[in-house]
Amino acid sequence: MFKLLIVDDEWTIREGLEKTIPWEEWGLQVVGTAKNGFEALDMLEARQTDVLLTDIRMPGMSGLDLIATCKDKYPSLKMIILTGHDEFEYAQKAIKLGADDFLLKPTNVDELKETMLNITKTLKEQQTEKADLIALVVKDYIEHHQEEHLTKLQSFETLKAKYGMMIIESDNLHPANRTNCLLIDKKDNKEMYLFHSIENEAQWDTILSDYKAEFADCESKVELSCSLLTSELDQLVSIYKQANVASMSYCEQGNVTIYKYRDEKYTLDFEDVLMFINQHYMEPLNQVEMAKKLHMSNSYFSRLFKQHTGMNFVDYVTNKRLEVAKDLLKTTKLKTYEIANEVGFVEARYFGQLFKKHEGCTPGDYRRKFEGHVIS
Repeated sequence: MFKLLIVDDEWTIREGLEKTIPWEEWGLQVVGTAKNGFEALDMLEARQTDVLLTDIRMPGMSGLDLIATCKDKYPSLKMIILTGHDEFEYAQKAIKLGADDFLLKPTNVDELKETMLNITKTLKEQQTEKADLIALVVKDYIEHHQEEHLTKLQSFETLKAKYGMMIIESDNLHPANRTNCLLIDKKDNKEMYLFHSIENEAQWDTILSDYKAEFADCESKVELSCSLLTSELDQLVSIYKQANVASMSYCEQGNVTIYKYRDEKYTLDFEDVLMFINQHYMEPLNQVEMAKKLHMSNSYFSRLFKQHTGMNFVDYVTNKRLEVAKDLLKTTKLKTYEIANEVGFVEARYFGQLFKKHEGCTPGDYRRKFEGHVIS
């Protein structure tokens, strides 16, 4: 969906164009309206815009001045002039200044539709050409690591952090048709994609889940190998290597298997997590908060935690508390409710039920087995 800004000093025209025209059917979304050129420039500065539809004669800054300014400042912006029958000379000047087309007032809906469809067609073609060019430069940078390729990549405004690499292997491949996704290379049954403009780990997980669903009905086996995310373009070579050696099973369902790269950093992070739990087991512990501290999604943290410890977060914390409780039962005269409170259980009754479920006996029975060890 391409973004459209409408500029006209007449309120009725602005409202009429914004509210009565089926823009979305034509592949456009109105991101705002402005009553003069100065207001339009402020909006262009603040909002991603692909198409400008502007009146030619307005107080303050005219449509001609607006077009001249935008041609220098926003060279990729498509600009269409609205003009009256008696303003044809202005329309000609606007075209010379860089406008892409003009429409006569009052606006004919069929003519407006034809003009806009031509504009969006051109934008799509340019978008495809640019994506192909970026993909080619990314491939060259990965293969040759040359600074000139990195400099070129840094000049592309659409290529924004964060970045992730994915390799798809299957006998039944079909190119991904997704926003912010570039096909970098294709060989036989393998395709390599670069994803950009990823907000966070949670969105990366969502992308992987979408792919899992997309390939769910595929008859042949599908493997998706994914890198970690990076915020730096100069790390593209690293995430390419990560995707190629990804071996941690992130998800397996039916014929689809997703692998993620496991960085040594995460191993170190989890050692810190376990140390924190061992030191703070008597306090309220929250998996979601732990995941946030490691800048991971909750679901990804959960999978990594289970892989690292063999159990989920809640079970691990519970086991730690019960192990300490057993030691206190054996070596102290603390009452059961005191021990429950000491190891982080709010309710003594719940502690007793959980203890019996795990140990097969009540805390009191367990203590009696080790009475000789109780400190007097």
